[in-house]
Amino acid sequence: MTRILLALSAVLAIAYGAFGSSFYEIPPPYVIGTIFKASGIIVLGVIALMTRSRLLAAGLLFGALGDALLAWSPDTFLYGAFAFLIGHLFYIALFLRAGSGVGAALKSLPRIVGAIALIIAAFVMTMLLVPRDNAMFVSLSVYTGVLTLMALTSFTLPITRWLAMAGAVLFFISDGFVAWNMFHPDPDPTLAHWRSFAGWMVYWAGQAAICWGALGLHKAATRT
Repeated sequence: MTRILLALSAVLAIAYGAFGSSFYEIPPPYVIGTIFKASGIIVLGVIALMTRSRLLAAGLLFGALGDALLAWSPDTFLYGAFAFLIGHLFYIALFLRAGSGVGAALKSLPRIVGAIALIIAAFVMTMLLVPRDNAMFVSLSVYTGVLTLMALTSFTLPITRWLAMAGAVLFFISDGFVAWNMFHPDPDPTLAHWRSFAGWMVYWAGQAAICWGALGLHKAATRT
């Protein structure tokens, strides 16, 4: 059943990426677009609930809420970012509970290099993509900090959970697409569509990889 639900989530995500823009051609609130956008991640949350991965489910469902708020209206963008931030906190709690600890991660050169690369990317992404005179600069900088921390804490997981780590990094990358598309839109409608589609699919792949890679982590944390 979980594989069927994962496939359903993928179909919903691809369909939204390909056709979702048609639901935003009317004045907000965008009810159908909101439901459509959140549906794929809600299905991932159901997978987590079925396996009793509560922290994972909370992270996914707050992500779905973030998707819904971002889609509902431009006025609810920051509320959506806040929902994602809460979701990241649940992911951080899960990763730290089930991981081998920060100290152990610091003994691994590849993890250290990856962590440094993420931190540098976070600074570069914020400074280049978000205009400093924008009213949301501070709020989005705080959000990026929590997002980066979520990705960093995934590096404490055992190597067998590499899919969850990859998903956290993909989630991080997808937010770069969000800022790029929001503050630096492409004047070519076709290129803008495919850029948005690419960012959306990177985001879904990140959430799906976190979901699939972190299933059962709560049991590992309990044994520890």
